[in-house]
Amino acid sequence: MANGRRSPVALAVVLGCGGGSAGPEAWSPDTSGAPGSASSSGDATAGDGSGADGTAESSGDPSVATASSDASSTGEPFDCTPWASTWIGAPCLDDGECTYDGGVCLREDQGFPCGTCSLPCEDLCPDQDGAPGTFCVDAADVGLEDGGNCLSRCDPALLGGNGCRDGYGCAALSRYLDPGTSTGVCVPAGMFAPMTACQQTLVDRGVAFVPTTHELDHPDGHPELDCEILDPVLLYSPVLDITLREGDDAHPVLVACETAIAIADSLEIAAQMEPVGAVEVLHYGTYNCRVIAGTSTLSNHAEGRAIDFAGFVLADGETLSVFADWEDGVASPATPEGQWLRAFTDALWDTMTWHIILTPEYNADHDDHFHVDLTPGEMFYE
Repeated sequence: MANGRRSPVALAVVLGCGGGSAGPEAWSPDTSGAPGSASSSGDATAGDGSGADGTAESSGDPSVATASSDASSTGEPFDCTPWASTWIGAPCLDDGECTYDGGVCLREDQGFPCGTCSLPCEDLCPDQDGAPGTFCVDAADVGLEDGGNCLSRCDPALLGGNGCRDGYGCAALSRYLDPGTSTGVCVPAGMFAPMTACQQTLVDRGVAFVPTTHELDHPDGHPELDCEILDPVLLYSPVLDITLREGDDAHPVLVACETAIAIADSLEIAAQMEPVGAVEVLHYGTYNCRVIAGTSTLSNHAEGRAIDFAGFVLADGETLSVFADWEDGVASPATPEGQWLRAFTDALWDTMTWHIILTPEYNADHDDHFHVDLTPGEMFYE
């Protein structure tokens, strides 16, 4: 048991700067610039992740926009390369290039670099398979007249970087006529306040994320307690080329921005462990509006400051499980698997990546995972 900081020791890991990838090219631009040179194979479906609303349907016309692939008409050095198939969020010069029912072009002279295809909306927006998701925002929030307009959601997995086209940044905006629902959407760069210093750190390290908002919540049975997340972000997998997975799902996780940095640090450590590093890190979850079991105290999960690591897939294909491979009550593990897991938690502690580290040594509730969190003003490892 440790209740204070230990002296630094030599680690079997090397901490690098991190690089990050641009993301898969599942939705790539049409580099030929020729109309009809490529098309999307997906069909239009209801967007916002909540079912069909009848707002619009795709016309099925795969023609591409003909905007310049070199620079915008304003002379700014934006990449205006057409998408492989026009859809909400694609570059455009005029309404005729947004080739789906009801399509409109938010033009450069309205403040949208290279133009962007949109659609009037009142609630939900349609999605198209293979393209970034969509979201209905208040037109007034992006400098347009009253009403709603569909914009592209930020999607680092498809577009890389901050999840937006060149000339656009990711901002958390509320849904039109529904201020309680927000998500990250692509808006002209500079339209909203710059990213926080923490978010800029993620960008500089090549970590894919989307800034978001989080509505005040309360744990079951504790209306007096508030579940709030400071500087909330959706952290996307892979993180610095390491897959972050919950069960079979590598979906984005909701965390405080500082937690996203600590997760990135942890995965970088796991990837560089000796003798074999991890290529996947398995977890049991991040945000959860709840109290610590048996108490009326908020869990750090309730504020997006924690994650539970459950296992690791190594580069040689071996899978390590905290439940199966941690050696309970052993100060010096005898098995290679136990040594790897112990060295990992030691490395997290010695690098001050987390404030609290709870292993199976702490109690039976942690037999199958490492709970790590950023409790302010605390340092504890067992």
